[in-house]
Amino acid sequence: MGRERASLRVLLVHNPTAGGGRAGRLVPEVAARLAADGVEVDQHQTRSLEDARLAACQAAGSVDAVVAVGGDGTVGACAAGLADAGPGAKAALGVVPAGGGNDAARSLGLPPGDPLAAAGLLTRLRRRPADLASVAGRAYLNVAGAGFDSEVNRIANQRLGWAGNRPRYVGAVLAELVVGRTARFRLSLDGRAAELRGWLVAVANGPSYGGGMLVAPQASLADGLLEVVVIGDVGKLEFLRTFPKVFSGGHVGHPAVAVHRAARVELDADRPLAVYADGEPAGTLPATFEVRPAAITVLAADPAPGFPAAF
Repeated sequence: MGRERASLRVLLVHNPTAGGGRAGRLVPEVAARLAADGVEVDQHQTRSLEDARLAACQAAGSVDAVVAVGGDGTVGACAAGLADAGPGAKAALGVVPAGGGNDAARSLGLPPGDPLAAAGLLTRLRRRPADLASVAGRAYLNVAGAGFDSEVNRIANQRLGWAGNRPRYVGAVLAELVVGRTARFRLSLDGRAAELRGWLVAVANGPSYGGGMLVAPQASLADGLLEVVVIGDVGKLEFLRTFPKVFSGGHVGHPAVAVHRAARVELDADRPLAVYADGEPAGTLPATFEVRPAAITVLAADPAPGFPAAF
């Protein structure tokens, strides 16, 4: 006789405006796909990140998974809610990518451009403990930073929302490169101070942002540390020549790129630069970035980019 599969109960937290309304349109199909796999589905429609966080926190003890249907901001909010629920939470974080960048799905080894395929994988994914990072009270799963990349995020979100994922960020990079300039950064890495001039500082929990830019290719969601990537003071022409390598992670071999690791990062600059975390605004510098080791459980493929083999 075959072994009867245990029933699974999930809460779909969906942002109907994510991906230009794509997430809202997908929810009935996602729910049907999960139901076909024997999953019991509850739904919560949200229009704010704080509401998504609260919904995840409240459901953490009663469902097997909270599944974020939307962009990386919704994923981060649900992750924060599960972390806030504390040790009593039994729910894992699941992701159905339906936003702009969908880098959380990439980190977890899910198809970032196919939400229904990602939903179809849900019952076969591995439960894994994962770190969660935070800055200015905002939790993030992937990457936060300040400098050139935060301005690129602002342009991509405010001016190029109509474009596809990768063209949107590439176009924003080119637009910002025309007017952008380097900054004098002050860093503290677990108490070790440094000062330098550069284009940006990315503080990464996971490997990618901006729709697949591997800014921190060796970052792990399971090592209790943040990967700090500093792109130093290079000319605009050299920056433009090196930029395409960020999609493969090859930029980290450039002599002007430095990579550090720390659990606590304090960052300031010579002007009040904006901070973005997983594509969402998170205040301005100065800012402190911290990691909470194994703060949540995630549903991930095996292997997955956010969990390098060494971990």
